[in-house]
Amino acid sequence: MFNVLVVDDSSIDIMLLEDIVKTSLPFSQNIDTYTDSVLALDAFYKNSYQLVITDIEMPLLDGFEFIEKIKPTTKGNVIAVSGCEAPENPNESILDAANCYGADYAVSKKNLYANLSALLTKLYNKQH
Repeated sequence: MFNVLVVDDSSIDIMLLEDIVKTSLPFSQNIDTYTDSVLALDAFYKNSYQLVITDIEMPLLDGFEFIEKIKPTTKGNVIAVSGCEAPENPNESILDAANCYGADYAVSKKNLYANLSALLTKLYNKQH
């Protein structure tokens, strides 16, 4: 079973991300979803995930901190997603920073379905 961890403080985005994973991966997967990044971190340490998708802007433990904590111990891909619209902190800068913190890939929430689906298809259709 291919285990996926999805972390986003928005339950609507969680549903969208879960749907993208389900429709993009042509094999069976188990998807654990969390709107609380602290609980997600606990789940990460207790389970083995081949893919982690995390939002960046979250309360308590933001995506940068989350990635920094999990990256040294994961063998799977870590994908950061962000939909930041703040002019003082453009989305591109946040996604670049996510890569600096250890994310393997970073995807904007603008056109999320198409962009994340294409990335997952590229990453996993050839491997399984």
